[in-house]
Amino acid sequence: MKWNFFFLSDLKFFSIFTFLFFILFFTACSSQAPKNELFIYSTMDEPLIQKLSKAYLEETGNKLQFVRLSTGEAAARIDAEKKNPQASLWLGGIALNHQQLKERGLSEAYQPLVWSEIPNEYKDPQSFWTGLYIGILAFASNKEQLKKLESEAPRSWAELTNKKFKNQIQLAHPGTSGTSYNVMAALIAKDGEKSAFDFFQKLHANVSQYTRSGSAPAKNAAIGETAVAVGYAHDIARLIHEDKAPLELSFPKEGTGYEIASISLIKGGKQQELAKDFYNWMYSKTASQILADYYVYPLIQNGVQMKEKSINPAAFPLIHFDIDWAGKNRERLVNQWNEKINS
Repeated sequence: MKWNFFFLSDLKFFSIFTFLFFILFFTACSSQAPKNELFIYSTMDEPLIQKLSKAYLEETGNKLQFVRLSTGEAAARIDAEKKNPQASLWLGGIALNHQQLKERGLSEAYQPLVWSEIPNEYKDPQSFWTGLYIGILAFASNKEQLKKLESEAPRSWAELTNKKFKNQIQLAHPGTSGTSYNVMAALIAKDGEKSAFDFFQKLHANVSQYTRSGSAPAKNAAIGETAVAVGYAHDIARLIHEDKAPLELSFPKEGTGYEIASISLIKGGKQQELAKDFYNWMYSKTASQILADYYVYPLIQNGVQMKEKSINPAAFPLIHFDIDWAGKNRERLVNQWNEKINS
């Protein structure tokens, strides 16, 4: 009986010890776990959104879950899910597509805390989207490929149609990429629809591939898969200065288009309050510095140190166009491009 007594006592002690151990263990785990998880769609480069996600968790305790999609894919998915939205916010992608989201009733109006600090031309007057940064269109040319072609890097839109670049140019498909639709909208604003489509028809003979994503052509040029790519200057600058890619960055002398990379709330999203918290955090010094380190020009630069080789849009002749018109006419223009150019 004495042995049984000690056995039962030990068993009770073990049970109490085990119970206390698990209480302490789960308490420790819960203190390290994220307070909340926000699910979004993002059109930014995956390494960039990963850096933003890590910093957001460290500063707020909230975790960011994301799916990276091209601009066209993100807009299409949000439209397809409109009866049951899966994401609550769209991060990145050009203002033209965010405007289209607004026109279709797929986004929510919201004014971030820095609303008054953002110039009117970089935000929707009804607050359905707000700009994060500006990026300008440029050309990326592989230096080795240029030597083989005995050519210099192009410095005009017209030069892209030169026969010396036959099958040597890559740009994205305007139906899936905001980058390429931005090219189309800018050239229409500059020269009119007829001249712009005449240009695309001539350019088509020199295009080896229309990629899904707007950042892909410059990456392909960096590894020598194409001689010339059309993309955003900040993406090309990063490839040159961070990845040491053998690229030359050049700009069209006639003027160039630009993106307003934007952010908007998705209508009916299940995490609206958390989405608003992240929306505001994207204008914090931390987030703006991460953007600046990626060679872009954030619209909110309070205390932010820009990269020495960053491309300042103000230093180039820009082609301005009506974002509202471009958003409303996107479907028509892309269909026209498919029929006339890529049929």
